[in-house]
Amino acid sequence: MDSIQDHIISSVHAFAPEGVLAATLLLIIVADLLPATSRPGVSLGLALGGLAASAAAVVRLPAGETLIFAGMLATDGFAATFKLVAAAVAAIVLVVSYRATDVDREHFAEYCAMAIALSMGAYVMAAAANLLSMFLAFELVSMSSYILTAHLKEDRKSSEAALKYVVFSASSSAVMLYGMSLVYGLTGTLVLQSIMPGLAHSTAPLAQSVGVLFILAGLTYKIAAVPYHFWCPDVYEGAPAPVAAFLSVGPKAAGMAMLARFLNEALFLPPGSPIRAGIDFGNWQTAIVLVSAVTMTLGNLSALRQTNVKRLLAYSSIAHAGYMLMALAVIRPFGVAAMTFYVVAYAIMNLGAFLVVIALGKSMRSEELDSYAGLGARAPVVAVLMAIFLFSLAGMPPTMGFIGKLYLFWAVLEGRGLAWLAVVAALNTVIALYYYARILRQMFFLPAREGAAEIRVEPIHYVVLFLLAIPTLVLGVYWGPLWGAISAAGTP
Repeated sequence: MDSIQDHIISSVHAFAPEGVLAATLLLIIVADLLPATSRPGVSLGLALGGLAASAAAVVRLPAGETLIFAGMLATDGFAATFKLVAAAVAAIVLVVSYRATDVDREHFAEYCAMAIALSMGAYVMAAAANLLSMFLAFELVSMSSYILTAHLKEDRKSSEAALKYVVFSASSSAVMLYGMSLVYGLTGTLVLQSIMPGLAHSTAPLAQSVGVLFILAGLTYKIAAVPYHFWCPDVYEGAPAPVAAFLSVGPKAAGMAMLARFLNEALFLPPGSPIRAGIDFGNWQTAIVLVSAVTMTLGNLSALRQTNVKRLLAYSSIAHAGYMLMALAVIRPFGVAAMTFYVVAYAIMNLGAFLVVIALGKSMRSEELDSYAGLGARAPVVAVLMAIFLFSLAGMPPTMGFIGKLYLFWAVLEGRGLAWLAVVAALNTVIALYYYARILRQMFFLPAREGAAEIRVEPIHYVVLFLLAIPTLVLGVYWGPLWGAISAAGTP
């Protein structure tokens, strides 16, 4: 009895970061009901305070892996890394959203509340060590994303994007849930670490394969990997720009964390393990490799034809999911660490690119590529910052994106028989450089259109953009401490 009580107490303590976010969500809702505090600034302050407190709680958790709530969640260094990324992304998006033109200030409290809910879901996704907690976290992130996408209730594009998001997400959730039920029926367990022994002794190989495939389908949907990427361009284009920025990083990072934990704890084991006798886990590694290659290729080729910057960045986001997946296919801790490092890099540089779109929204009132013509002369600081982020997304030195891709290539080349995947990734990097260069050409080598509006950027947008550009460059030449911290955090 005492041991059960001690476990509950320790579980509640380890669940403090998520508990802080839940309390913050309630405070924002209550504050919005009171006339004296129903102001956007109050909601923003509460949200930022809650995110800061939750991040502090993550840092204060004791080192080492601990399973809480009867194995539902893991509080390891890997989960902590992704929780801190989720908190930072949410804070940046909320700060920028406060002055964004396509965010309804009248309903800013609801906006902040949903951002906190999405962050809480991302926290749980990163820590989920059980099929049930995986599904619940997946749904919390999805429902919050629906509401944020439809934030502009009177805007047709926003409503259409939300509807598409709901339809595709509900379908993927149903498929994933059915796969989880099959796996549970075959193994008798929901705990990820216990799934592999159960699958190894299963006498129903077809049901086993269908179950795992359906779970992977749901997870690849969340990161917008092929063939479950269809929703991504339409949702990013139709959603408010800050929401698109949030969706391009937050759920994707959490999805990569959940996928990494599922693969490493439920499917992959080092070669020679006796538990592999009953099942060929190498087939799933091959599947991840193929999905990686197709995702990065389709994403980059589709981006070549885009004339809308948000839609171009959406396809770029799909391609980057392919880059991340190639490191996960390597059954080694180094591959997971390389993926984690690239997620951090991607979060910084992709947020930066989207925030340029947000910063220019009030003046340009257009997200078409042609509207960026002459930006180098009209707003040279913003244009240079955008160039830094684009060079990093393309993987050019001396940026953080270059170091991230270097680690990805290193991980793949150390994997057996995966050198061809590194060649595919290198070719895709060249393709990506071409469509990023299209934006650079518009900004620096073409004159502004006649009658182009004067560019005015909010001071807070400048501050945030510089705060993102500095680590993009600094971590491109001095990345050792960050890599050391990620390596020390370990793998799921």
